[in-house]
Amino acid sequence: MKKITILGLVMLLCFGFTGIAAADGSMDITGAVKDAMHTLGATKNSSSLCVLTDAGYVKVDGETTQGCIATLRKRTGCSIGDGNLLTIHRSINKALWFAIFDNETKDCVYAVYKNGAFTATKVNIDGENATTSDGWNAMKAAIGPDAFSIVVIANAWGYGAPNDLLKCADLHNHLCPGLSSGYLIAEYINEEYPLEKDESYTWIGCPNWCKDDAIQILLDLTPGKKSMVVKQRSGELFVKEKPLAGILIIWNSSANSGRGVAFQYDWEKMCDISDVEISDFTPPGDKTNPIFWTTRIKSSFKMLPYLDQPNMFVSLASDEFNVTSEQLDRVKEAGVDPYAELGLVDP
Repeated sequence: MKKITILGLVMLLCFGFTGIAAADGSMDITGAVKDAMHTLGATKNSSSLCVLTDAGYVKVDGETTQGCIATLRKRTGCSIGDGNLLTIHRSINKALWFAIFDNETKDCVYAVYKNGAFTATKVNIDGENATTSDGWNAMKAAIGPDAFSIVVIANAWGYGAPNDLLKCADLHNHLCPGLSSGYLIAEYINEEYPLEKDESYTWIGCPNWCKDDAIQILLDLTPGKKSMVVKQRSGELFVKEKPLAGILIIWNSSANSGRGVAFQYDWEKMCDISDVEISDFTPPGDKTNPIFWTTRIKSSFKMLPYLDQPNMFVSLASDEFNVTSEQLDRVKEAGVDPYAELGLVDP
């Protein structure tokens, strides 16, 4: 066993666990989970544990992996019902992994299955350290491509993030300030525009950014059900510099008519609260620059105390307006600027 210390933050413990097929043909990860718990020095009675995994989404050798979730529950004591076993959406062809996080020590064991065996890494992912370039670089070097998902979601859970935000992070497979903006917009809609009899929402995510994944989860609006449309406007290259966030249409099926309103999101206020600059989201070198990541990590954490205050960040960009059935159809079409179609800007 080899121990390496990186900047005093990371200890790597890499070793192999063989994946074994269970009697029903599913993946048996019992040995990997037991060894990870031992490495972490935790027991299933530990109240400070949180498990993250892409099990249930990915496949191993063509087989689904939902059985791994039961093993994680049994061996760690964490469960979906208790809100401390979090599934993270991934493509079916991605590698199977799980991470066990101890919120008291901030230590985490990340185990990923490749080439017929698990390789585990123990690393401290303290949220405060993650907002520094050195801290983030060490965590990313230890965990790899899944670092951002694990570091931000695990620490957000530790900071008491609401479960419905974590459900949004499941679909989006990470937590970021863009996702938080969608959470706040959905909260604003629920508070200010509750549905009445025979009414339904259509959300026009224009310009589109991470917010639309949160709105999809919280309001059950999806492209497949034609209740969500996402598109960019011509010339909008960096949506965080633009105040517009989207258009809500409330359709009354009995009256065959609707009403709508446009929203804007205050990125400047978010930056002030997070103590970051808007330019930090697109630093020189983009994703190769640690500032790209630390800015998103810091903003994600700083926004957590404000998730119940949507009016601080979300406001109306228009008065309420009427919507015809023809307009509802038109705003969903490719190449149509919904703001121009609905008379909110000059064509």
